[in-house]
Amino acid sequence: MAASLQHWRKHSGLTQVDAAALLGVSQPYLSLLERGSRPLTKALRSRMNAVRKPTHQDSTADHFRRQMSALGYPLFAHVSPARAKPSPEAFLLSVLSQSDVDSRVVEGLPWLVQQYAGEMELPWLVRQAKLQSLQNRMGFLFQAAGVETSELMAAAHELERARLLEESTLCWDTMPAATREWVRANRSPLAKHWNVVTTLQPQDSHHAG
Repeated sequence: MAASLQHWRKHSGLTQVDAAALLGVSQPYLSLLERGSRPLTKALRSRMNAVRKPTHQDSTADHFRRQMSALGYPLFAHVSPARAKPSPEAFLLSVLSQSDVDSRVVEGLPWLVQQYAGEMELPWLVRQAKLQSLQNRMGFLFQAAGVETSELMAAAHELERARLLEESTLCWDTMPAATREWVRANRSPLAKHWNVVTTLQPQDSHHAG
């Protein structure tokens, strides 16, 4: 198992520091894992699976759709699910870190937050979002999901404190300039607050179930 962890890291082109950050452990602890001195937990294996590089036969879009199917997203019920169900927080982070993602996957992210808010390791997610400058995307999604648990509200507040002034899209960085201009003018107040250019509306998150 230690060999497979090291293989995953090198195949993904990650340094020990980068891999440790993605897995939510310290670099010294990752070193112990790679030497087999510590057990590789199910949660860590799920994160490894969520952030792995897809093969040519398994494109990024297909990979994400299969993972969402495994997580139970009803609009992808027809999609063959991934063999290993990913941890929802690792999946969410993996999607948000992409510059361009299938819009149908992005539209399902508020549903993911709704369904798994009580299971996700929110402190880890917030920490990773700030490390990767994803706090605007994630903060928007947390609030767009409409889940008002104290834990999720606290996470959104922490992201709010680190909110970036720089504008971003919701995983559509190749958006044509004319489209971006229209979306910017017609986005929701919530999207404007988080400096996110997206057509996703908070109420859309209630339509997937």
